[in-house]
Formats: sequence, structure tokens, C-alpha cells
Amino acid sequence: MSLISLQNAAFDFGRETILRDASLSLLPGERCSLVGANGTGKSTLLGLLAGELEPIAGTVQRTSGTRVVYLRQERACEVASTSTLYDAVAAEAFAEELRLESELARVAAAIAGAPAGEAEALVREQGELQSAYERREGYAWRARLEQVLAGLGLAQELWTLSPGALSGGERRRAALASTLLAGGDVLLLDEPTNHLDLDAREWLEERLPRLPAAQIIVSHDRLFLDRVTERTLHLSRGRLTSWSGNYSFYLRASAETRLREENAWRRQKERIARTEDFIQRNLAGQKTKQAQSRRRQLAREERLERPESERRRFTFRLEPERASGAMVLEAHGLAKGFGGEPLFRDVSLNVARGDRIGIVGPNGCGKSTLLAVLAGRTLPDGGHVSPGHNVDLGYFDQQLLNVTDSNTVLEELASVRPGDTLGELRSFAGAFGFGADMIDRGVGRLSGGERGRLSLMRLICEGHNTLLLDEPTNHLDMQGRESLEEALLDFDGTLVVVSHDRRFLDRLVNRLIVFEPGDDGRLVARVFPGNYSELMARRAAAPAADAAAAPPRTRTPRPARAKPAGLSKNEIRRRRELIAAAEREIESLEGEKAALLEKLSAPDLSPDERLETSRRFTEVESELEAELARWELWQDEISG
Repeated sequence: MSLISLQNAAFDFGRETILRDASLSLLPGERCSLVGANGTGKSTLLGLLAGELEPIAGTVQRTSGTRVVYLRQERACEVASTSTLYDAVAAEAFAEELRLESELARVAAAIAGAPAGEAEALVREQGELQSAYERREGYAWRARLEQVLAGLGLAQELWTLSPGALSGGERRRAALASTLLAGGDVLLLDEPTNHLDLDAREWLEERLPRLPAAQIIVSHDRLFLDRVTERTLHLSRGRLTSWSGNYSFYLRASAETRLREENAWRRQKERIARTEDFIQRNLAGQKTKQAQSRRRQLAREERLERPESERRRFTFRLEPERASGAMVLEAHGLAKGFGGEPLFRDVSLNVARGDRIGIVGPNGCGKSTLLAVLAGRTLPDGGHVSPGHNVDLGYFDQQLLNVTDSNTVLEELASVRPGDTLGELRSFAGAFGFGADMIDRGVGRLSGGERGRLSLMRLICEGHNTLLLDEPTNHLDMQGRESLEEALLDFDGTLVVVSHDRRFLDRLVNRLIVFEPGDDGRLVARVFPGNYSELMARRAAAPAADAAAAPPRTRTPRPARAKPAGLSKNEIRRRRELIAAAEREIESLEGEKAALLEKLSAPDLSPDERLETSRRFTEVESELEAELARWELWQDEISG
């Protein structure tokens, strides 16, 4: 039974069609991506599904009792001026648990001072409240909250901060935390990876598939969609189509389907033209009856519509006006900090012509600052940067200082591509999401995302031989990202880039500057030879090597639900031994889980103890789930 369904829904803003005859059925537990070019109406569709907008035609139906939780693209956690980050997320996600705790405290106080005749009724009320609290796993809600805050990169020192001390990104991550903890039947997530660093994105990738809620996710992170979703909804020109697979599957399958539909439409068009020619030549001749028969058949034939062509990836070249010398940049002993707090120290790096270097690390570690120091836009506190011979450096940052508010989009582009025709300028602008309705818009009227795309578009046209780019794929849709990737792959110059787009890093870089904890626990910048996937593989290999010498753990991946045919007696006996061992392990884990829950309910538990207990509680839940899966598999095999 579907939780939410659209039936022939239509919606528009004035003359702009967002949806036409859109139908959708969202089943419990489904995880869907919603993709389409910027401006096609993805956020509007989520608003319709959430009930914040109403269709102008058709219906949107929600099953009675279905709770929809919607993370809007720019939503930040609402923090009262007297509150803290921790309290704000708790108030949004655990309002009922907090109410029950307040009621339990009230009743306990009343029992302490109640006469004997009234105490019995209060004790019954206390028992009912306690049962309701336990059904909601009230003793574990603080552990769950702290685990999610930590997973999303909100460190403990932020939990007690006042609103004025929080950045926009921190408040956005707090909003995501409350959304994940709210326990809705349907989660609508509009760009949930915004403001997440790489570790937090990977944590979220593991978290979302474990939630029972149905999910529709809008994201430009292609790897994230591939790992999390199992169905793809595509919105283009008001038409909503569904594909049974992740984003990569959708790309392949939709291209094949468009090709088949285009060929079928073309063949029908050619056949109709031949038939009409035959009718015209023979209607008054000896083959009149044949011509009349074909005309009747043609009138009855259903005409195929020409398939809508997907917006093609625009191709362009980044052509340096001159080559740089062999050594592009030399950095020695760089250090930088703000307000007495060091961001990085003792960073040394040689950048040679043709190098492709990525800078990665947690939010706030100093990646953008290091890039600005390398670009000469920020002076280091220690060390120095020496540019090489003939280096023509182009720098893209988040301040977007290279565009002029008084110009139009077209004027900005024409100033760096003076030899292009108007048609070429329009095509180039279209690749970066500037359609015909925006080409004459003033730069001062652009949104932050539009201004970012224009700034990047201008920079890559300026003929630099060295590019330092800070999050260049922010604000680009899928086609824009892929167009930029292809151009940078063919770029003959040097590239240093800060990015959270893992697929972008994998395709483009061959060396990484990685901010990670040093021996003293403080972040240090280390150089790693390879791309992001190679870095992750090396990190995974280190714990695996340590684990090989340790006793085997019970925590293993969930096995495939295959049922081998015709087990022998020895195999059946072995399965029964495995089942007995699994039952003992399940009993042990359930006992540990109960003990951890009891520990978490203790009011005098310190924050560090609560966090560590919370982490172990999560591990136990995962181990228990895996052990139950193995038990079910072996039971299936011997019962089959």
C-alpha cells in the first residue's frame, strides 16, 4: 500500500509548467532519488508531496496516519535565543519524550507529598507514563541524539553554544539531525549533503538505508545517490518518469530507452511519409481501393510523440594562453591560524606543471584557507609560497569577487569570450544553467548559486594555466558537473581543488593533501599519492591488517539470501551447529543491549561516558541485526 500517491497531478508558476499529468506511488521503505536539471521543479514536487503546495489538477493522496518529515533545501534548525544546539535538536526530534519526562517528574514530585488516599492513583498514572516512555525507548533518546550529532560532524563543543555562535552550515546540519531523528514514515530530503564534509557524507550513506522510512532524496552528489537509493525519479519539462535502479542505472537505461523511442518515432515518421506519398499518387488511379484502404489504416494509427531529448552535456575546452614553467608553486613551512587558534602548521608542497591535487578534510580544518594562501590571497602566519615562471593563476573562491554587479550575464561572458557569436555564448551559458530567460539578467539580481556558476564560468574562460578552485561543483547540476569534469580532464595546465564531490576527485586528481589527526590529536596536512578512492582503500586496509591478527568478530556483512539445493547430512548438521552458536550470540547481544539501555537511563552519566555507551549501543544493534540475518539464512537452508 502506497504511503503517498500522485494521480495525474499538474502544477505551474504562471506560464512555467512544473508538472503535467504526473503520477507516482511511494511504497513503505523505498529509497528514491529525484533528479533533473536545476530549475525543473524538484523542490516544488517535494513541496507538493509534503502538503505545503496543492496541485492545480489531479490529486495528491497520503495514507491516513502517514507522517511526512521534510528537510527543505535551505532549512536551518530553529534555535531559540535562550536555547543551545543540543536542546534545539532535542526539542524538534524528541518533543514527546521530553513531554513524558516532564510528566514523570511532576507525578514523582506529587507522589512524594501525596496523602495515602491519593498516592495509589498517582502510582497508576506513573506506571502508564513509564510504559509509554519505555515504548518510545525513552532511555536511549539522548544516546541516539548524540550519535547523530557526532556523525554529522557537530562536535561536542558545539552542543552547548548559543545561536549567534553557530554558522549557517552548522545550523543546517542540526536541521538534518532533527529530520533523521524525527521518526517519520516518509523523509523528503532536499540536498541533505549540503555543508557535510566527506566523513559525514559517508556516515549518512550508512545511516539512511538503516532507517525504516520511505525516502525521496534530491542531491547532486552522484556517488551518494548510487550508494543510498534504489529507484530514480526524473523530472524534465513537467514530465515525471520512474526508473527501477540507482542513478548510474538510470543514466544507462534512460539513454537506451531514448534511443529506442527515437528510432521507433523516426521509423514511423518515414513509413507514414511513404504511405501518404502512395495515397497521393494512387487515390485517383488503378490502385484507388488500396490507396483508400491505406488512408483508413493511417487515420486509425496512433502517432508516436517525438521523445523529449535530455539536455546534452555541453563540451568546451580550457585553453591556457601560455604554458607555465616546470615548477608552478613551492610552499615551505606554511602555518595559519585565526584568533590564536592554529588551522594548520608546517605545510610544505611542490606543485609541478600538470599536477592534479585535491585538498580534503573535515569542515573548518582550513582547506579553503590553505588554498587562499597558495593563491596569494591570504598571507600565512609562517612559511612562504613561491610561484614559478610564467604562472598565470586563476582562483575561484566562495566570495565570488570576479564578477561585476552592473553587468548582465551575457556581458560578463562576452567580456572573456569576445570572438564568440551570440549563439555560442548562449550555448555556453546554458551549460551552466543560464537559460534564455536569464541571459540578460543583471549580475546584481542573481542568487548566490547563480552568481557562483557565473563566476566559475568566467574564470574558466580567462585562459589561465593554473587553476585553484574552491568547491567548483557547488551549485552545478549533474550535466554541469560532468561538463566541467570533461573540460578539466583535457586541461593542459595545473589544478589544485578543494571538493567534497568524491566522483569528481576520483576522476581528476592524482595527489591529495589530507587534513587528519596527528600523533598529538591535532589536525595536520599530509600528502597522499592517489585519488580519493585509493585513500579510502588504504585506510580500510590498515584496520583489516590489524584485525587479521585479532580473534574473529561476530560482526560480518549480511549474507545473500540464497538457498542451496540438496544439503547433505553433514551440511545440515553443520548448519544446526551454526544456528545454536548464533542463538547463544543473539542472547548475549540482547543482554548487553539491555544493560547498555539501563546504563543510558542513569541521570549521573557523564557526557563522555554517555557518548561511549551510545557508540557501543549502536555497534551492538548492528551486530545483533547481522546475527539475526545469519540465523534466518541457516534456518531457511535446512527447512528448504
